[in-house]
Amino acid sequence: MENPNIITSFTSNKFECITCDFKCSKKGDWNRHITTLKHSILTKPNTIPNIKVQPTIFTCICGNKYKHLSSLCAHKKKCINKTDKTNDKEDEHFFESEEDDDETKGTKSKKAVYNIDPQMLLDVLKQNQEFQMFMMEQQKQMMEMAQKFNTNNTINNTNCNNNNTNTFNLQVFLNEKCKDALNMSEFVDTIKMQLSDLENFAHVGYADGVSKICVKNLNNLNTFLRPIHCSDSKRETLYIKHNDEWIKEAEDRAILKDAIKKIANKNIRQINEWIKENPNCTDPMSKKNDKYLKIVMNSMSGTTVEEQQDNIDKIVKNVTKAVTIDKYAVKT
Repeated sequence: MENPNIITSFTSNKFECITCDFKCSKKGDWNRHITTLKHSILTKPNTIPNIKVQPTIFTCICGNKYKHLSSLCAHKKKCINKTDKTNDKEDEHFFESEEDDDETKGTKSKKAVYNIDPQMLLDVLKQNQEFQMFMMEQQKQMMEMAQKFNTNNTINNTNCNNNNTNTFNLQVFLNEKCKDALNMSEFVDTIKMQLSDLENFAHVGYADGVSKICVKNLNNLNTFLRPIHCSDSKRETLYIKHNDEWIKEAEDRAILKDAIKKIANKNIRQINEWIKENPNCTDPMSKKNDKYLKIVMNSMSGTTVEEQQDNIDKIVKNVTKAVTIDKYAVKT
């Protein structure tokens, strides 16, 4: 029984199927149309057409038949009737069959276009819209994350710039914070020697004795009043206040070595006062005499030029180590 929704007209001896948009003037064409798959699907959408798919049979020249091409290929490797020519012919036949199958599939696919459920089409469109919305939301989140990342980079760069601004500035430290520092010559003049400094020579020797005098008096001064600073302990870079001006000490350390010698001479000049304090020191039989001889011997910078130079260099290193700038402490 035909679907009542189908409108069929026979106007002017023509047959017309409005549902399929088909027109013809011959009864035979009309009968052929109403048996087509398209007509069946569109007029009976709730009925699944009974389409029988004929299985493809693969036949060998020996007569064996197989449902799968792989089975046929496996058989051909063992078949005693195979020859190159027959294989070529079979291959040609196979490829021709494939072309025929492709044409058949193309025809079937064209027919299958009409086998579309309207509800399925709506579902597909809805899914596409939902997928597009999902992708747009993902893109929005990625843009927000990128913007947040850029903001963090800006903050980090700002922090880096601030850190660079807060790094130690040697010129500011010397010319502003240490503007009231003593000249090196003034520092030497302000040192007041004690007999204990002289006596210490008997125990530690010239280099360590002079080093202790220099370091002790430098430590007694405020950091910003010291006449000497070391900005790089590894390279032993020294800056000395000389004639009211901060200058970089030369590699020969001329200014510092001159100050060291003056301090050492200032100390040895106490020997007469020490003798007055210890009159028995001139008696060879007294213990004071041994101490006296050690003081005199160790008050000399060395018995040779090489020894004198080594002692001075050792004092320079000790002083340099003591006046190395603590950049973190003085930065603020």
